[in-house]
Amino acid sequence: MIPPSRVWNALITAGLVIWQAVSSLRYNWGIALLSLALAGSLWVFVTDQDDPETTRRVPGTIPVECVNIPSGKAAAPPCLETKSVTVRVRAAESVLDDLTADDFTATADLADATTDEVSVAVRIESKGARVDVIEITPGQITVRLEDVTFRTVPVRTKLVGTPPRGFEAGELTVVPEAAIITGPESLVARVQAVEADVNLTGVRTSYEQTLILQARDEQGGNVLGINIDPGNAVVTAEIEQLEFSSAFVVQPEISGVPATGFSVTAIEVEPPLVNVTGPASVFQTIDPIDGISTVPVSIDGASADVVRTVAIQLPQGASVDQEQVTVRVVIRPTVAALTFEVPANVINVGSGLTPVLDQPLVRVTLTGSLVQLAGVSAADIVATLNLEGLNAGTHTIHADVQPPGDLEVILVAPSEIVVNLSSP
Repeated sequence: MIPPSRVWNALITAGLVIWQAVSSLRYNWGIALLSLALAGSLWVFVTDQDDPETTRRVPGTIPVECVNIPSGKAAAPPCLETKSVTVRVRAAESVLDDLTADDFTATADLADATTDEVSVAVRIESKGARVDVIEITPGQITVRLEDVTFRTVPVRTKLVGTPPRGFEAGELTVVPEAAIITGPESLVARVQAVEADVNLTGVRTSYEQTLILQARDEQGGNVLGINIDPGNAVVTAEIEQLEFSSAFVVQPEISGVPATGFSVTAIEVEPPLVNVTGPASVFQTIDPIDGISTVPVSIDGASADVVRTVAIQLPQGASVDQEQVTVRVVIRPTVAALTFEVPANVINVGSGLTPVLDQPLVRVTLTGSLVQLAGVSAADIVATLNLEGLNAGTHTIHADVQPPGDLEVILVAPSEIVVNLSSP
């Protein structure tokens, strides 16, 4: 970038020179013109010092397009293959730094072609940047021309993706059934058919799409440089579902009874659901409520958890995403529950206050093994009402129940008691 001070000085100097030139116009035309030339030269000199011009090859290559092809002719192989050139240009360094091959177009003008094989000069044009083209490599290309011809070929479909498992595509239909291809004789002769690539990946419903047609040779390769009319075709296909899939709960089959004094408290299955796949007839044999059963798991005489990996029992023709599941039968000592009436014990009553309870007893239900419950009485259970910090008035207090030993409290009724605190 030109320093502001240099630009300012150049503008002042050039302005003075121009003012002198204008002032002298009425007296001396020659001096005036010389002054203007000097001013322009001064500006160019100052600019060129900071952003000088240089010559550089533009990165990349520029594809050549043949234009003005004679009527009835077409460029033929190998001239249809992409031809490209490189260019060397001259411009200011700031311009060259941003140039790429995309900033240029290259053409070969065939307007004057009189034979079927001609050598044509390549012409380069800049799309915007102010540059001078110094060198084009190669400067000329050879183009071979052929007579344009046409032919009617069948329109076919090519399946490039299939429906998901359990689905099947019926016969593909295509409209139109034929198309006209136009191009150089040698290319038209290579074309066996035009094809629409049909991708049915993931398609589960009826399919209808307008697809682009491609000219294909005998080996199925694309033939470029061919015009196809029409260029699109409508392809339809009926998608039929052969297999269905649904999730069902796994219902373990348990046989036998645990040891005396023990019982089953839970049955766990991992995974709890499986995906069953099969024809529609399979699902008519599965109860959606009962789900899928396993082979029997025996717990006969067990006094601890039973864990088994077992197979799933499936109807004929069905399959699952996981053929085995893990069944855990949780076995614990047999427990019982007893209910006691326990007096509510009031603590931390404020000085000078007298508590009156609307319910002096609470019903406490304990659970545990029969052995643990056998020797328990109401006197072993403590139900406490903590009145700490409460003043005279009516209060609703939560009953805090402490069971003996390892017994568990499963119910307290009522769980809250109304206490009236009064002073004499």
